[in-house]
Amino acid sequence: MTDSPLPAAAVETPLGWAGVAVSPAGIRRATLFHRTRDACLGELRAFGAAEARPAERPPLLDAALERLADYAAGDPAALGSFPVDLPPDLPAASRRVLLALRNIPPGEVRSYGWLAEAAGLGRGNARAAGAIIGANPVPLWLPCHRVVAADGSLHGFAGGLAMKRRLLELEGALPAPLLP
Repeated sequence: MTDSPLPAAAVETPLGWAGVAVSPAGIRRATLFHRTRDACLGELRAFGAAEARPAERPPLLDAALERLADYAAGDPAALGSFPVDLPPDLPAASRRVLLALRNIPPGEVRSYGWLAEAAGLGRGNARAAGAIIGANPVPLWLPCHRVVAADGSLHGFAGGLAMKRRLLELEGALPAPLLP
């Protein structure tokens, strides 16, 4: 028996096109901001999602799109505690690291060492935590952009450092102070 594709959709925002694919339990896959709708939906299709027509969208999908638009329009708290449904085959350590991202409030940043420690990997595993968030399936919702180097400098982000800076500016988190 084949699983049907996850329903997905995209929304145009002041930062570009962003999209999500949802399961009944929450957001399973999300994109960062793209220049075109096709690029956004193409990324979601690459992970087994299919665009849902507006009349066929589950309410959770429309709610997620509305929150994305609010976030990009300048409401850093809009994504809040929206339900996220990480892939079931995700290793336990990866799950802990990704979920620890939710402990970083909008307008604040934390170091990779802090993230590793918060996820139970130990502060010395900052690089491992960084590698895990580099494959974050639901960026923005699990805010990997809020993780910076211990000295406050910006490192690594799938959307590029310019986008990371833009998101942190939107949230009022720059300039970043020195972090433990």
